[in-house]
Amino acid sequence: MENVLLQCITIFFISMVPFLEVFLTVPTAIIVFNFPPFVALIVAILGNAISVLLFVFFGAEINNLFHSVYNKFRKGDRRHVGINPRIKRTFDRFGATGVCFLSSILFSSQVGAGAITTLGASRRKVFIWTTLGVSTLAVVMATLSVVAEGLVSPLVNL
Repeated sequence: MENVLLQCITIFFISMVPFLEVFLTVPTAIIVFNFPPFVALIVAILGNAISVLLFVFFGAEINNLFHSVYNKFRKGDRRHVGINPRIKRTFDRFGATGVCFLSSILFSSQVGAGAITTLGASRRKVFIWTTLGVSTLAVVMATLSVVAEGLVSPLVNL
């Protein structure tokens, strides 16, 4: 029981890490830890949703902290860097809802949520659409993990 709890905590906290999110945690939970797909989804989505919530409410502060640390290590030009061009292109093409929904695929759900909130979008809508996008991606990853495990297991006699 304590091993399963430790595995759940591991999946929960790794899903909070930008760029790892559900890409790493859902397959790990299903294939490595042998979690049922529904449990893997719930733990990974909850961990990611909490980190997105932090970025939604503290996105501007996180952005300012990042830029102040970045500028300390830069030599020469210390101008403030604007919004990520990839986020800006996605925003221009799909709007705030599209960026929130697609952010976990294109860059990171936390980065997308923080950036869109900084641009003035509704925090509630950003959180809802980002979580829906992450949940959709998590379901896709769970499906792929189950299919991959089913295809690979007979080959390696697991």
